[in-house]
Amino acid sequence: MARLFALLLVLSGFAFQAQALPVPTMHGFFNDPEDVLNAQEEATLSREVAAQNAQTGTQTAVLIVPSLHGDNLEFFANRVFNTWQLGDADRNDGVLVLVAWQDRKVRIEVGRGLESVITNPLAKRIIDEQMIPHFKVGDLSTGIGQGLKGINALLNKQPLPQASSPSWLRSFVFDFAFWKGLPVLAIALFFLFHKRKKKTLLTLFFGSSCFLTPVLAITSDFFPWVEPFLWLSFSIPFLIIFLALLVMWLYPQRLLESAQGAGDGTSNWIANDFIHHHSNSNDSASHSSSDSSGGGGSSDGGGSSGSW
Repeated sequence: MARLFALLLVLSGFAFQAQALPVPTMHGFFNDPEDVLNAQEEATLSREVAAQNAQTGTQTAVLIVPSLHGDNLEFFANRVFNTWQLGDADRNDGVLVLVAWQDRKVRIEVGRGLESVITNPLAKRIIDEQMIPHFKVGDLSTGIGQGLKGINALLNKQPLPQASSPSWLRSFVFDFAFWKGLPVLAIALFFLFHKRKKKTLLTLFFGSSCFLTPVLAITSDFFPWVEPFLWLSFSIPFLIIFLALLVMWLYPQRLLESAQGAGDGTSNWIANDFIHHHSNSNDSASHSSSDSSGGGGSSDGGGSSGSW
């Protein structure tokens, strides 16, 4: 019983820590308390938010934090919205755009009075089509600006702006995913095995293990869109080993003959070079100028979230 009680205390302590992120003080309708953006970008977005609020008569606010520190995105956004009391108390016409940059998460929280205007699917479209493509290439300022334009269009009862059409190269970078690249890589490696390109495979194996993967790992900390390429590079040595073992399993007799010098079958170079190499390697915010607060609105969790 005592152990169970202690376990419950530990678990409750973790839960408390996960919800411990305090709500920052509201300074105007654009808030970047830890200066993730530079002063010029903050000033530009602050003017855009102010102009949008003056035009629509609603209250849209932006909050940028580096990290949620384990807190839940939806819960934190709801706490911020209700603490800041965004929107008119009677109309509940507030909107919160929350970005946790290092966590690569974004949410649009919508007041109760606007849930029929900025519906969850429309909020999701703004996030996916207007914001995340820019976030993926490290452009936080433009992503938020495009998100504000999408929200403004809905508040003015206009269709959402069309998503920008990037060049084929940027489109490849935007849409690239590890699972899309893995089959292509597997086919390419199988072709090299079939053609017995042993030097190319060895270069890929050691180059990816010792050089490319560490470089991409460091780069991905600054450019999140590099991460799928990092995982693809990390997979190369394992795919080569898997294909080598597959060839050994499919052609065991040829492998034995090759090892004895009795032939030059498909797995000859695997036995003499690749395995030899492998065995040798085993040895060796600025803030807004004036404080302001919302008009008393509240949110019950309406909106949408996204990650990249």
